[in-house]
Amino acid sequence: MMNGYDKQEALDFILARIHTKDHPELADCLPGLISQAIDADMAYMHEHHVIDENGNAGTEYYEDDEAFEYMVEKLAEQNKLDPVKAVKLASLVDDFMDYQQEYLESKGLVDWDDE
Repeated sequence: MMNGYDKQEALDFILARIHTKDHPELADCLPGLISQAIDADMAYMHEHHVIDENGNAGTEYYEDDEAFEYMVEKLAEQNKLDPVKAVKLASLVDDFMDYQQEYLESKGLVDWDDE
């Protein structure tokens, strides 16, 4: 996990912003999927050295497209989603990434100096 990141708080923040009407096919499992998305996002950041083992800034930049693919693949696999649901999942992960970023910014956990 990233230093200063509170998973439950992030989950509540993100779930308050994701509307089930936008994701009707996944509505019944949104909390679980978002929780898994947070874990997958953190796993991506660790594996790609965006954050180090102590949760501090790592040596690499966060690549949105790469992270997106990683999360969609991981969640589709974990939940054994068929291709149709995997497409719906991609839309959810897209929303998740926007709100995750909003959460990180609200907490002062992202730094755009080097962009």
